[in-house]
Amino acid sequence: MALAFAAPARSQEEQTPTAGQSASSSRIQDSPDFLFGRPRGFVGLNGTWLFPRASGDLFDFIGDRLTVNRSDFRSSAISGAIGIALSSRFDVVTQLEVSKHAIASEYRDYVKPDRSSIAQTTTLDQTTITGGIRFSPTGRGREVSHYAFIPRHVIPYVGAGLNVEYYAFEQRGQFVDFVDLKIFDDAFISNGWTVGPYADAGADLQVWRRLFVNVGTRYSWMHSSLDPDFVGFHGIDLSCFSGSTGIRVVF
Repeated sequence: MALAFAAPARSQEEQTPTAGQSASSSRIQDSPDFLFGRPRGFVGLNGTWLFPRASGDLFDFIGDRLTVNRSDFRSSAISGAIGIALSSRFDVVTQLEVSKHAIASEYRDYVKPDRSSIAQTTTLDQTTITGGIRFSPTGRGREVSHYAFIPRHVIPYVGAGLNVEYYAFEQRGQFVDFVDLKIFDDAFISNGWTVGPYADAGADLQVWRRLFVNVGTRYSWMHSSLDPDFVGFHGIDLSCFSGSTGIRVVF
């Protein structure tokens, strides 16, 4: 009879979880936001507001002659980002950002003989590719077992890298020849590539398991030469502060 009851007793023990297993399972079940394994990266989409520094003799000249202020070059942009996790705290991140902006203006001190304005449009289009490293001092979360990962609700970060930008600066409309004060129609165009560093900071805020809201700031240092249409000017200042918000989906 002792042997008859021994087998069921061992089966019951095998089906009963240990205290450690029970605690681990309870933590996972109590956290509906856990993931199966540490995230390998993310994709994101952001809306950005650009605040160009707009310094230098080109912008000084435009501001003196035309009804254009430095603040008029502020514009919106849209960007997409991809990040790949290098470790629990470091990501390599690349981003594509596109901005198109046009400013209507007229001469401050000159008008046509009929007293109407001498009007033109200034446009600045920018397409920027960035690549850099992002560091999250608190990490993205914690592993509670070999397979379960609980992400942090707030993930702050800082980062740095390089911008590669294509810009197109154009002024099109009516202009004054300051030699004889004649009014003429024309277009002045400059475009090209430039490279410069950036630094950024921000945070990802979890709203659901793999979905985060991103808020961030960035400062970019960039300068480029101008084409012959703008002879006499010492290049164009493309340095810019930006603030952005958007979504991140981790995978």
